[in-house]
Amino acid sequence: MKQTISGTVDRWIEEQARHGVFVLKVVKKNDPWQGMDDEEIEDRREFIKCYLLKDFELLFMTPSSPKEYDSWFPSHQEFMESAFNTYDFQRMQRPFDKYGYRVRKVMEQVKDLVLLHSCISQPEGRKNIRARFEALVNSEFRDPLLSLVDRYKRTFDEERRAKLRYKIAKLNQHILECKRVWERYALNL
Repeated sequence: MKQTISGTVDRWIEEQARHGVFVLKVVKKNDPWQGMDDEEIEDRREFIKCYLLKDFELLFMTPSSPKEYDSWFPSHQEFMESAFNTYDFQRMQRPFDKYGYRVRKVMEQVKDLVLLHSCISQPEGRKNIRARFEALVNSEFRDPLLSLVDRYKRTFDEERRAKLRYKIAKLNQHILECKRVWERYALNL
């Protein structure tokens, strides 16, 4: 029985191969294009596209100059030859200092809090701003400083102690800078 079925299937495949057209194809039950030829499918897709773009019709009517390229450089070769990809340009770029950027942003927040403190006339509001300032300084500088001091006390290696002293001095410097900004800009009424 199996041999007759496989023989029949083999004959079907041979017939289709001789004619060059395979008529067997998988039919999906949920295929939205079932029963349509290629032209009907293309027309339907075009209709769907026009329907979806109808909402953006006014936006597409605004005049715009045609762009030749969507990026700065029309080709990869031109990018490789650009001034941004030369050794001179890369040599002049310094590595990005993440910690310095963070400290600058914290100092900007401190200055904003100080200016807000000087603008508020209610004592309760001033007290809240002062508490926010102290919480910012504590979370960014004082808490790490205390943990570094604890590590310094537990460390006996002189090289590590020297590195910790340097970090402690930097954090102290940042705390004093915050205090100077507060004293400079805050109106103590």
